[in-house]
Amino acid sequence: MEICEAREAFHAHRGTGQQPPAPEQRNTLTFSARCTAFLDAKRGIYANSTLSALGYYLDTHLLPAFGRRRIARITTPEIAEWFYSYSRSRPGGANQALRHFTTILNWGREAGLLPADLPNPAAPLRFNRRLARGRMLSSGQLRRLAVVLDSASSKQRDAADAIWLMLLTGCRSGEILRLRWDEVQKDRLALRRTKTGPREVNLSDAAIQYLDRLRKHRRSSYVFPARRTKQPHRISIDHAWQTFKHLAGLPDGIRLHDLRHTYASHAIMSGEILHMTGKLLGHRSPDSTERYAHLDASYLAKATDKVAGKVDGLLSGYPQSLAQLSGLLDNLWARTRRERSRANVFTQPRLAPVMPGSTRDPLWSSRAVV
Repeated sequence: MEICEAREAFHAHRGTGQQPPAPEQRNTLTFSARCTAFLDAKRGIYANSTLSALGYYLDTHLLPAFGRRRIARITTPEIAEWFYSYSRSRPGGANQALRHFTTILNWGREAGLLPADLPNPAAPLRFNRRLARGRMLSSGQLRRLAVVLDSASSKQRDAADAIWLMLLTGCRSGEILRLRWDEVQKDRLALRRTKTGPREVNLSDAAIQYLDRLRKHRRSSYVFPARRTKQPHRISIDHAWQTFKHLAGLPDGIRLHDLRHTYASHAIMSGEILHMTGKLLGHRSPDSTERYAHLDASYLAKATDKVAGKVDGLLSGYPQSLAQLSGLLDNLWARTRRERSRANVFTQPRLAPVMPGSTRDPLWSSRAVV
Protein backbone atom coordinates (compact mmCIF):
# COMPACT_ATOMS: atom_id res chain seq x y z
CA MET A 1 0.00 0.00 0.00
CA GLU A 2 1.33 3.43 -0.98
CA ILE A 3 1.61 6.24 1.61
CA CYS A 4 -1.27 8.15 0.01
CA GLU A 5 -3.51 5.10 0.14
CA ALA A 6 -2.55 4.40 3.76
CA ARG A 7 -3.31 8.00 4.73
CA GLU A 8 -6.76 7.85 3.13
CA ALA A 9 -7.52 4.51 4.78
CA PHE A 10 -6.47 5.87 8.17
CA HIS A 11 -8.76 8.89 7.97
CA ALA A 12 -11.62 6.81 6.61
CA HIS A 13 -11.18 4.42 9.55
CA ARG A 14 -11.45 7.37 11.94
CA GLY A 15 -14.77 8.21 10.36
CA THR A 16 -13.87 11.69 9.19
CA GLY A 17 -13.29 11.01 5.51
CA GLN A 18 -12.68 14.78 5.15
CA GLN A 19 -8.93 14.63 4.73
CA PRO A 20 -8.05 16.70 1.66
CA PRO A 21 -6.17 14.77 -0.99
CA ALA A 22 -2.43 14.87 -0.54
CA PRO A 23 -0.40 16.51 -3.31
CA GLU A 24 0.53 14.00 -5.97
CA GLN A 25 4.06 12.75 -5.48
CA ARG A 26 6.43 12.90 -8.44
CA ASN A 27 7.13 9.18 -8.33
CA THR A 28 3.44 8.24 -8.21
CA LEU A 29 2.50 9.78 -11.57
CA THR A 30 1.30 7.39 -14.23
CA PHE A 31 3.05 7.09 -17.56
CA SER A 32 -0.10 8.33 -19.27
CA ALA A 33 -0.12 11.57 -17.24
CA ARG A 34 3.53 12.16 -18.04
CA CYS A 35 2.90 11.61 -21.76
CA THR A 36 0.11 14.18 -21.72
CA ALA A 37 2.39 16.75 -20.09
CA PHE A 38 5.15 15.98 -22.60
CA LEU A 39 2.88 16.48 -25.60
CA ASP A 40 1.56 19.76 -24.18
CA ALA A 41 5.12 21.02 -23.70
CA LYS A 42 6.21 20.09 -27.23
CA ARG A 43 3.30 21.62 -29.14
CA GLY A 44 4.66 24.50 -31.17
CA ILE A 45 8.20 23.10 -30.86
CA TYR A 46 7.91 19.77 -32.65
CA ALA A 47 6.60 19.73 -36.19
CA ASN A 48 3.02 18.51 -36.58
CA SER A 49 4.26 15.45 -38.47
CA THR A 50 6.57 14.59 -35.55
CA LEU A 51 3.75 14.96 -33.03
CA SER A 52 1.51 12.83 -35.22
CA ALA A 53 4.10 10.04 -35.45
CA LEU A 54 4.72 10.22 -31.70
CA GLY A 55 0.98 10.06 -31.05
CA TYR A 56 0.76 6.91 -33.18
CA TYR A 57 3.39 5.09 -31.11
CA LEU A 58 1.81 6.26 -27.86
CA ASP A 59 -1.74 5.28 -28.79
CA THR A 60 -0.93 1.92 -30.37
CA HIS A 61 1.94 0.59 -28.27
CA LEU A 62 3.24 2.54 -25.30
CA LEU A 63 0.02 3.62 -23.58
CA PRO A 64 -1.73 0.22 -23.91
CA ALA A 65 1.31 -1.38 -22.28
CA PHE A 66 2.27 1.17 -19.60
CA GLY A 67 -0.33 3.97 -19.59
CA ARG A 68 -1.90 3.11 -16.23
CA ARG A 69 1.36 2.11 -14.57
CA ARG A 70 3.15 4.40 -12.18
CA ILE A 71 6.46 5.29 -13.75
CA ALA A 72 8.48 4.35 -10.67
CA ARG A 73 7.02 0.84 -10.78
CA ILE A 74 7.78 0.02 -14.42
CA THR A 75 10.56 -2.54 -14.38
CA THR A 76 13.22 -3.57 -16.86
CA PRO A 77 11.79 -7.11 -17.30
CA GLU A 78 8.41 -5.60 -18.22
CA ILE A 79 10.01 -3.25 -20.74
CA ALA A 80 12.07 -6.11 -22.16
CA GLU A 81 9.09 -8.42 -22.56
CA TRP A 82 7.11 -5.70 -24.35
CA PHE A 83 10.06 -4.63 -26.52
CA TYR A 84 11.04 -8.10 -27.72
CA SER A 85 7.42 -9.02 -28.39
CA TYR A 86 7.02 -5.90 -30.53
CA SER A 87 10.37 -6.57 -32.23
CA ARG A 88 9.16 -9.87 -33.67
CA SER A 89 6.84 -8.05 -36.04
CA ARG A 90 8.45 -4.61 -36.40
CA PRO A 91 12.01 -4.30 -35.12
CA GLY A 92 12.34 -0.75 -36.42
CA GLY A 93 9.07 0.32 -34.84
CA ALA A 94 10.11 -1.25 -31.54
CA ASN A 95 13.33 0.76 -31.62
CA GLN A 96 11.44 3.98 -32.25
CA ALA A 97 8.87 3.33 -29.52
CA LEU A 98 11.64 2.55 -27.03
CA ARG A 99 13.35 5.84 -27.91
CA HIS A 100 10.09 7.70 -27.30
CA PHE A 101 9.78 6.06 -23.87
CA THR A 102 13.30 7.17 -22.93
CA THR A 103 12.78 10.68 -24.33
CA ILE A 104 9.63 11.19 -22.25
CA LEU A 105 11.30 9.85 -19.11
CA ASN A 106 14.39 12.05 -19.55
CA TRP A 107 12.22 15.09 -20.21
CA GLY A 108 10.28 14.47 -16.99
CA ARG A 109 13.50 14.34 -14.97
CA GLU A 110 14.96 17.46 -16.61
CA ALA A 111 11.72 19.37 -16.06
CA GLY A 112 11.66 18.42 -12.39
CA LEU A 113 8.43 16.45 -12.81
CA LEU A 114 10.16 13.20 -11.92
CA PRO A 115 12.90 12.49 -9.35
CA ALA A 116 16.31 13.25 -10.82
CA ASP A 117 17.64 9.89 -9.62
CA LEU A 118 14.76 7.87 -11.07
CA PRO A 119 16.42 5.06 -13.08
CA ASN A 120 15.42 4.39 -16.67
CA PRO A 121 14.14 0.81 -16.84
CA ALA A 122 14.79 0.77 -20.59
CA ALA A 123 18.51 1.62 -20.22
CA PRO A 124 19.82 -1.99 -20.16
CA LEU A 125 18.03 -2.89 -23.41
CA ARG A 126 19.88 -2.91 -26.72
CA PHE A 127 18.20 -1.68 -29.87
CA ASN A 128 17.57 -4.03 -32.75
CA ARG A 129 20.30 -3.83 -35.37
CA ARG A 130 19.13 -1.87 -38.38
CA LEU A 131 20.47 -1.75 -41.90
CA ALA A 132 20.99 1.60 -43.55
CA ARG A 133 17.72 2.98 -44.86
CA GLY A 134 17.22 4.57 -48.21
CA ARG A 135 19.85 4.96 -50.90
CA MET A 136 22.57 7.38 -51.87
CA LEU A 137 23.38 8.88 -55.22
CA SER A 138 26.73 7.86 -56.62
CA SER A 139 29.21 10.39 -57.92
CA GLY A 140 28.10 9.76 -61.50
CA GLN A 141 24.41 10.09 -60.63
CA LEU A 142 25.09 13.38 -58.85
CA ARG A 143 26.85 14.77 -61.91
CA ARG A 144 23.92 13.82 -64.16
CA LEU A 145 21.44 15.34 -61.71
CA ALA A 146 23.46 18.56 -61.56
CA VAL A 147 23.27 18.94 -65.35
CA VAL A 148 19.48 18.48 -65.24
CA LEU A 149 19.03 20.95 -62.36
CA ASP A 150 21.14 23.61 -64.06
CA SER A 151 19.06 23.34 -67.23
CA ALA A 152 15.66 23.40 -65.48
CA SER A 153 12.92 25.47 -67.08
CA SER A 154 11.69 28.69 -65.49
CA LYS A 155 8.56 26.84 -64.38
CA GLN A 156 10.63 24.35 -62.39
CA ARG A 157 13.43 26.71 -61.39
CA ASP A 158 12.27 27.01 -57.77
CA ALA A 159 12.14 23.25 -57.38
CA ALA A 160 15.64 22.88 -58.85
CA ASP A 161 16.98 25.56 -56.47
CA ALA A 162 15.38 23.82 -53.50
CA ILE A 163 16.98 20.51 -54.47
CA TRP A 164 20.36 22.21 -54.83
CA LEU A 165 20.05 23.58 -51.29
CA MET A 166 19.04 20.18 -49.97
CA LEU A 167 22.20 18.71 -51.46
CA LEU A 168 24.39 21.53 -50.14
CA THR A 169 22.97 21.57 -46.58
CA GLY A 170 21.61 18.09 -45.88
CA CYS A 171 18.31 19.65 -44.76
CA ARG A 172 14.97 17.93 -45.11
CA SER A 173 12.74 19.04 -47.98
CA GLY A 174 10.20 20.62 -45.59
CA GLU A 175 12.93 22.62 -43.83
CA ILE A 176 14.06 24.11 -47.16
CA LEU A 177 10.59 24.74 -48.60
CA ARG A 178 9.37 26.69 -45.54
CA LEU A 179 12.67 28.56 -45.14
CA ARG A 180 12.23 32.27 -44.45
CA TRP A 181 14.73 34.95 -45.40
CA ASP A 182 15.03 36.10 -41.80
CA GLU A 183 16.26 32.59 -40.95
CA VAL A 184 19.12 32.94 -43.45
CA GLN A 185 22.03 34.45 -41.56
CA LYS A 186 25.54 35.25 -42.70
CA ASP A 187 27.01 31.75 -42.41
CA ARG A 188 24.15 29.62 -41.13
CA LEU A 189 20.46 28.88 -41.17
CA ALA A 190 18.61 29.52 -37.91
CA LEU A 191 15.70 27.16 -38.47
CA ARG A 192 12.73 27.76 -36.16
CA ARG A 193 10.79 24.64 -37.14
CA THR A 194 12.35 21.27 -37.78
CA LYS A 195 11.36 17.72 -37.03
CA THR A 196 12.88 17.93 -33.53
CA GLY A 197 12.61 21.64 -32.81
CA PRO A 198 14.74 24.71 -33.60
CA ARG A 199 18.30 24.12 -34.80
CA GLU A 200 21.10 25.85 -36.66
CA VAL A 201 22.65 24.64 -39.90
CA ASN A 202 26.15 25.79 -40.84
CA LEU A 203 26.47 26.89 -44.45
CA SER A 204 29.31 26.05 -46.81
CA ASP A 205 30.72 28.67 -49.15
CA ALA A 206 28.82 27.07 -52.03
CA ALA A 207 25.52 27.26 -50.10
CA ILE A 208 26.16 30.90 -49.13
CA GLN A 209 26.81 31.86 -52.76
CA TYR A 210 23.71 30.01 -53.89
CA LEU A 211 21.52 31.81 -51.35
CA ASP A 212 23.08 35.16 -52.26
CA ARG A 213 22.08 34.58 -55.87
CA LEU A 214 18.52 33.71 -54.85
CA ARG A 215 18.31 36.78 -52.62
CA LYS A 216 18.76 39.04 -55.63
CA HIS A 217 15.41 37.79 -56.98
CA ARG A 218 13.62 37.87 -53.62
CA ARG A 219 9.88 38.37 -53.96
CA SER A 220 8.56 37.19 -50.58
CA SER A 221 9.50 36.71 -46.94
CA TYR A 222 9.90 33.04 -47.88
CA VAL A 223 12.78 31.77 -49.98
CA PHE A 224 10.37 29.56 -51.97
CA PRO A 225 6.94 31.23 -51.94
CA ALA A 226 3.91 29.45 -53.34
CA ARG A 227 2.68 30.62 -56.73
CA ARG A 228 -0.84 29.31 -57.31
CA THR A 229 -2.03 28.32 -53.85
CA LYS A 230 -3.06 30.20 -50.74
CA GLN A 231 -0.13 28.71 -48.84
CA PRO A 232 2.64 31.21 -48.03
CA HIS A 233 5.34 28.85 -49.26
CA ARG A 234 5.72 25.79 -51.46
CA ILE A 235 4.50 22.60 -49.83
CA SER A 236 5.88 19.95 -52.16
CA ILE A 237 8.25 19.51 -55.11
CA ASP A 238 7.56 15.80 -55.58
CA HIS A 239 6.20 16.22 -59.11
CA ALA A 240 9.26 18.19 -60.22
CA TRP A 241 11.52 15.62 -58.56
CA GLN A 242 9.97 12.84 -60.64
CA THR A 243 10.73 14.84 -63.79
CA PHE A 244 14.33 15.58 -62.77
CA LYS A 245 14.88 11.99 -61.77
CA HIS A 246 13.68 10.72 -65.15
CA LEU A 247 15.81 13.21 -67.11
CA ALA A 248 18.91 12.32 -65.07
CA GLY A 249 18.35 8.60 -65.57
CA LEU A 250 18.12 7.87 -61.86
CA PRO A 251 16.55 4.62 -60.60
CA ASP A 252 12.83 4.77 -59.88
CA GLY A 253 13.43 3.86 -56.24
CA ILE A 254 15.43 7.02 -55.50
CA ARG A 255 13.36 9.29 -53.26
CA LEU A 256 13.68 13.00 -52.60
CA HIS A 257 14.66 12.21 -49.01
CA ASP A 258 17.57 10.14 -50.34
CA LEU A 259 19.33 13.43 -51.06
CA ARG A 260 19.74 13.69 -47.29
CA HIS A 261 21.20 10.17 -47.22
CA THR A 262 23.54 11.27 -49.99
CA TYR A 263 24.71 14.27 -47.98
CA ALA A 264 25.39 12.11 -44.92
CA SER A 265 27.25 9.43 -46.88
CA HIS A 266 29.48 11.90 -48.68
CA ALA A 267 30.22 13.62 -45.38
CA ILE A 268 31.47 10.31 -43.99
CA MET A 269 33.42 9.54 -47.15
CA SER A 270 35.11 12.94 -46.93
CA GLY A 271 36.46 11.99 -43.50
CA GLU A 272 33.84 13.24 -41.04
CA ILE A 273 33.18 10.99 -38.08
CA LEU A 274 29.70 9.64 -37.42
CA HIS A 275 29.13 11.99 -34.47
CA MET A 276 30.01 15.09 -36.49
CA THR A 277 27.84 13.94 -39.41
CA GLY A 278 24.96 13.56 -36.98
CA LYS A 279 25.50 17.15 -35.81
CA LEU A 280 25.39 18.35 -39.41
CA LEU A 281 22.11 16.52 -39.97
CA GLY A 282 20.58 17.67 -36.69
CA HIS A 283 20.34 14.15 -35.26
CA ARG A 284 20.17 13.70 -31.53
CA SER A 285 21.16 10.04 -31.61
CA PRO A 286 24.13 8.44 -33.42
CA ASP A 287 21.85 5.50 -34.20
CA SER A 288 19.81 7.76 -36.47
CA THR A 289 22.92 8.87 -38.36
CA GLU A 290 24.19 5.31 -38.75
CA ARG A 291 21.06 4.39 -40.71
CA TYR A 292 21.91 7.17 -43.17
CA ALA A 293 25.44 5.93 -43.81
CA HIS A 294 25.91 4.51 -47.31
CA LEU A 295 29.22 4.23 -49.13
CA ASP A 296 29.87 4.67 -52.83
CA ALA A 297 31.39 1.64 -54.58
CA SER A 298 34.23 3.74 -55.98
CA TYR A 299 34.95 5.04 -52.48
CA LEU A 300 35.11 1.46 -51.17
CA ALA A 301 37.48 0.51 -53.98
CA LYS A 302 39.76 3.46 -53.15
CA ALA A 303 39.62 2.56 -49.47
CA THR A 304 40.61 -1.01 -50.31
CA ASP A 305 43.60 0.18 -52.35
CA LYS A 306 44.55 2.59 -49.57
CA VAL A 307 44.52 -0.11 -46.90
CA ALA A 308 46.39 -2.57 -49.11
CA GLY A 309 49.03 0.06 -49.89
CA LYS A 310 49.40 0.82 -46.20
CA VAL A 311 49.95 -2.84 -45.34
CA ASP A 312 52.35 -3.26 -48.24
CA GLY A 313 54.33 -0.26 -47.04
CA LEU A 314 54.56 -1.69 -43.54
CA LEU A 315 55.92 -4.94 -44.97
CA SER A 316 58.54 -3.21 -47.11
CA GLY A 317 62.10 -3.93 -45.97
CA TYR A 318 61.11 -7.33 -44.67
CA PRO A 319 61.23 -10.70 -46.54
CA GLN A 320 59.40 -10.54 -49.83
CA SER A 321 56.84 -13.15 -48.96
CA LEU A 322 55.16 -14.59 -45.91
CA ALA A 323 56.51 -18.00 -46.96
CA GLN A 324 60.09 -16.75 -46.61
CA LEU A 325 59.28 -15.20 -43.25
CA SER A 326 57.67 -18.45 -42.09
CA GLY A 327 60.76 -20.39 -43.22
CA LEU A 328 63.06 -18.14 -41.24
CA LEU A 329 60.96 -18.59 -38.12
CA ASP A 330 60.94 -22.38 -38.57
CA ASN A 331 64.73 -22.47 -38.92
CA LEU A 332 65.16 -20.28 -35.86
CA TRP A 333 62.86 -22.46 -33.80
CA ALA A 334 64.61 -25.69 -34.92
CA ARG A 335 67.99 -24.22 -34.03
CA THR A 336 66.73 -23.21 -30.61
CA ARG A 337 65.36 -26.71 -29.94
CA ARG A 338 68.68 -28.30 -30.95
CA GLU A 339 70.61 -26.03 -28.61
CA ARG A 340 68.21 -26.75 -25.74
CA SER A 341 68.48 -30.48 -26.38
CA ARG A 342 72.29 -30.34 -26.38
CA ALA A 343 72.22 -28.38 -23.13
CA ASN A 344 69.96 -30.97 -21.49
CA VAL A 345 72.26 -33.86 -22.43
CA PHE A 346 75.63 -32.40 -21.52
CA THR A 347 75.23 -29.68 -18.94
CA GLN A 348 71.97 -30.05 -17.05
CA PRO A 349 72.83 -31.23 -13.51
CA ARG A 350 70.94 -33.68 -11.28
CA LEU A 351 69.73 -31.86 -8.23
CA ALA A 352 69.68 -33.69 -4.95
CA PRO A 353 66.69 -33.12 -2.66
CA VAL A 354 67.35 -30.08 -0.50
CA MET A 355 65.41 -28.11 2.03
CA PRO A 356 64.02 -24.83 0.71
CA GLY A 357 66.12 -21.90 1.78
CA SER A 358 69.29 -23.95 2.44
CA THR A 359 72.59 -23.06 0.83
CA ARG A 360 72.13 -25.98 -1.54
CA ASP A 361 68.78 -24.73 -2.69
CA PRO A 362 69.14 -24.02 -6.47
CA LEU A 363 67.42 -20.75 -5.85
CA TRP A 364 70.30 -19.74 -3.64
CA SER A 365 73.22 -21.58 -5.22
CA SER A 366 74.20 -22.71 -8.69
CA ARG A 367 76.09 -25.75 -7.38
CA ALA A 368 74.70 -29.19 -8.14
CA VAL A 369 75.26 -32.68 -6.82
CA VAL A 370 76.42 -35.15 -9.45
